[in-house]
Amino acid sequence: MTTQFSTIAIVGTGAMGRGIAQIAAQAGSQVLLMDAHPGAAEAARHLLKEQWGKLVAKGRITADQATAWTERLCPVSAVAD
Repeated sequence: MTTQFSTIAIVGTGAMGRGIAQIAAQAGSQVLLMDAHPGAAEAARHLLKEQWGKLVAKGRITADQATAWTERLCPVSAVAD
């Protein structure tokens, strides 16, 4: 499978933004997370990491997959980033 978008940006890290970020990271894209609320992008990254951790515990994905996907999530503080 070839990744169509090497890097994408998500502005808004609520439930919908996190879902889009999850799918994009799993597809192989580097994902820039930005939110107007300080700390929200990092919190979204943490929530996705926890979600993938639960899937690892259930044997649905490997720990290596969870680590790779988490590393693709990059919180940023401004749209210009």
